[in-house]
Amino acid sequence: MAEPRIDVVHNPIERLELLAGDDEAIASFLDQIDVTGPRDREMLGELARTQTLADPDRFPSAHRRVVGALETLARHGYHGSSAATMVGPARTVVRWLIQLVARYVVVSYLRQAALDMRNLYWLREIETEPASLRRADIRRARYDAEALVGIFKRREIGLPSFVIGGLLIPVFATGWRLAQGVAFRNWWVAVLTGLITVLVVVGGSWVILRGAAMASRRIRLSTRAPLEDLWQTVGYCGRPPRDQSRKFAVIAISLTVGAWVVLPAAVAIAFTN
Repeated sequence: MAEPRIDVVHNPIERLELLAGDDEAIASFLDQIDVTGPRDREMLGELARTQTLADPDRFPSAHRRVVGALETLARHGYHGSSAATMVGPARTVVRWLIQLVARYVVVSYLRQAALDMRNLYWLREIETEPASLRRADIRRARYDAEALVGIFKRREIGLPSFVIGGLLIPVFATGWRLAQGVAFRNWWVAVLTGLITVLVVVGGSWVILRGAAMASRRIRLSTRAPLEDLWQTVGYCGRPPRDQSRKFAVIAISLTVGAWVVLPAAVAIAFTN
């Protein structure tokens, strides 16, 4: 049976499927229908694929490599901080806090990566022709990913919630009291309270930033290349999961700005009342 001519196919999805594999022809066709947005072009490019795996021969090995990378990250991702060498005996506590932040970033990333892998494999398994060898490969990988989801079900922070709340409530209570402009009987009390609050907030932001940096570095070293390779072998599936280190960095910077700008202003207001 002769294949349909591309120039007589009016459905854009069908035309993209006929052009699959020819990137220049696909780009030219998308220009003709005035699709210029990067997200729109990426979406239509995904719809043009004609097979569930871009590189089925490399998929099993790429999958196993990612599993090994995640195992290594789970074992070493948030242990062994060498920061805070200048704070003397307090470095043990500071390093423990840094590792606590790194644990949250690493564990949440492991869980998200496992979920993304499982869901991606599941969708591609459904799309693959039944009773085919490719479907069997994807199903085995999906079973592995489901096991990873169970393995990485652990607490992001190795402390009960009431302990964290007990540590943070006094700091926020002091900051709130200053922000409300509550008058202090002595000027030095206002200054001392503001100074202690600034030091606590700045120290906390430094800990958050160092913990996020450590987690981000180890995530990149262990999993970035294997995950990118796996996503390429699957093909047309967006980008691999990202960690939350940037969000923590933004939080740390915001806390630092608040400590050096907002809190001194609050102390001044409290002192004048």
